[in-house]
Amino acid sequence: MAAGDDGIRYLNLEKIGKEEKSAKKLMKVGCILVCIFGIAILGALFKIDGSTEEKTRKDMEAFSGLELGSEEMTMITKFLDVKNMSPLYLSVILLIPSAIPIFVSRKKFSEIASARRYETIFGSDTDGIITAYELSTQLRRPDAKIFSELERLFAKGYFQNCSLQKGENPCVKIDNALGGGTIGTGFVEIKCPSCGAPNRIREGSHGKCSYCENPLFGKI
Repeated sequence: MAAGDDGIRYLNLEKIGKEEKSAKKLMKVGCILVCIFGIAILGALFKIDGSTEEKTRKDMEAFSGLELGSEEMTMITKFLDVKNMSPLYLSVILLIPSAIPIFVSRKKFSEIASARRYETIFGSDTDGIITAYELSTQLRRPDAKIFSELERLFAKGYFQNCSLQKGENPCVKIDNALGGGTIGTGFVEIKCPSCGAPNRIREGSHGKCSYCENPLFGKI
């Protein structure tokens, strides 16, 4: 199921939205701190002029993927007036922890991207059960690492309408695809209009043919 389709969603969009907002804030905070202490180091070693300040701003924007607004740049500019008051060794020491928000933000964005990839797999599943083998084959990663990552993502509340099954045969169960004790409830049998191959797809959802990857729609 492609993101944005009207139908069953496996991402908890409310949680995703909050995490994205938090990640962007952390990235801005980290960029400001790194700019401040980075400029302090440069100020202790070299003379900083307007062109150096502008280059520093552009470098940070390129690194973060965010645009530093006038408010953030005002904070950095104010610091430039007192940069010579910061000893070199103190700026170097403070520069390292000041980058922590950036790395935390990057991790959040990475987790969100992974969750979106998993939703694509969940949405195109044909029987309501996604096994370790299926995930490993599609992602080309060891299933142990995949389920370790999934455990973290499920624990953080990134998913809905599905659950992580642990044990001897770990898998992801599409909750709304099961009912009456029969696997696959809610799916319909359709023939691919491109290659004619039979496919099982959830009613009312989008997917791809398992043979030719032609787009399919689960309509009875």
